[in-house]
Amino acid sequence: MLGLSEIPLPVTNFNLKDMNRFNLSLLITSLLLQFLGYSVNGQEYPCEKTMVESLQHTAWVLNKPESKALWNVSLNAPIIIIDHFNNKMFFTSIEDGRVQEIKEEPWDNKVPLANSFFDYEGKRYVTIIHAALMNSPCQQRINLLSHEIFHTYQKSLGIENQYSVNYYMDEVQGRALLQIELKALQAALSGDSMRLHDALYIRTYRQSLYPNNNEDLYELNEGLAEYTGVKLSTENMQEYVKNRLNYDISRGYTNAFGYFTGSAYATILDQIYAEWRYDKDLAKGLIYLIKKAEPQYAITINKSTLDKLLIKYDYAQIVANEKEELKSFGDIEKFKDLLKPETSKLCIANQKINFTYNPNDRVISLGDAVLLRNMSIMGEWGQIKAKNGIVRMNNWSAFYLLPPTNITNNAIQGDSYEIQINQGWKVVEEHGIYSIVKE
Repeated sequence: MLGLSEIPLPVTNFNLKDMNRFNLSLLITSLLLQFLGYSVNGQEYPCEKTMVESLQHTAWVLNKPESKALWNVSLNAPIIIIDHFNNKMFFTSIEDGRVQEIKEEPWDNKVPLANSFFDYEGKRYVTIIHAALMNSPCQQRINLLSHEIFHTYQKSLGIENQYSVNYYMDEVQGRALLQIELKALQAALSGDSMRLHDALYIRTYRQSLYPNNNEDLYELNEGLAEYTGVKLSTENMQEYVKNRLNYDISRGYTNAFGYFTGSAYATILDQIYAEWRYDKDLAKGLIYLIKKAEPQYAITINKSTLDKLLIKYDYAQIVANEKEELKSFGDIEKFKDLLKPETSKLCIANQKINFTYNPNDRVISLGDAVLLRNMSIMGEWGQIKAKNGIVRMNNWSAFYLLPPTNITNNAIQGDSYEIQINQGWKVVEEHGIYSIVKE
């Protein structure tokens, strides 16, 4: 765990028995990605405002006439702030410019540790991690709170809660094409219409390669929430959004791209179509609205044009760089083999499980599953710390690890993972499949 003086890494802590009543999109991706704003805002240290002062500042911002006019709604919300270091959670609400009385009770994992929203005792709350709020600059606190509050209103605007199924965003080709789109978008934000055409051309080509994508809908979900947070918190929005588009080859983008591209395309719409937020076709996507406002951006892929564009952005070199970075995952095939019924493996079922991982990490699609670089899993049987590879089924039914190399009464060790076994539990093996069961 991180000390309070550190910038916390993105984490997810989720009890899988709540799968049906908690939207995975918000859990997995509406976390701590906002901390990227540190480098953008040029602030190295958090502000000195207390939690109450930060909430009051946000309430004041959300109550401004221009804030209400953004979506024609008052962004009021009940809030739970989770201080997991001290096992506390604080209940309050923002209502018409005021912060209501704050009440405190033990956390005890009663709500997921996530910047998101959650139904607790019959009431929907925005949930905020205390460390995420207090270890960030003042502007980012408003961004974080506004972002999550927007999620509670988006359904009324026709915006679905979507989680990203665009796993190709972490494959070599998908990542390379995304990198070109981000580069072109940066120039487009400064008014370069040709670069906007480049971005949309590459995007159209990428989506043609992966027709089962949900880029546009996921981008609405997280992009509009991020746009709202930035719009209400940042003085130089264009520069902020441009800097968010800086590509980091070591990062994952399956669960992150929508924050960056969504807020960027929304900012471009502000420039070319002032009424876009109230357009009846908003639910069809930001790109749809750009093409509706400016029909010249309708794209038909032509091989000659595409080849020239790929050369222009040095696609071959980008692909070479991505292939080199992929080597950091090691031997991916040995993890893919875990999906075969006959392959020896350690199988962790999803019963009464909590897990923590960094959604900024790259993920590798394995077809019916994804390979995560690292993850901690907690259950009544003990705790797993996987440091370099764990397979998660796409339907969340199970997690797979390479077979153990050493088993004792209270511990299991494997290739870059270790498991602490609680008393009353044991490891059993049948036909090469290992599992943890009650004694």
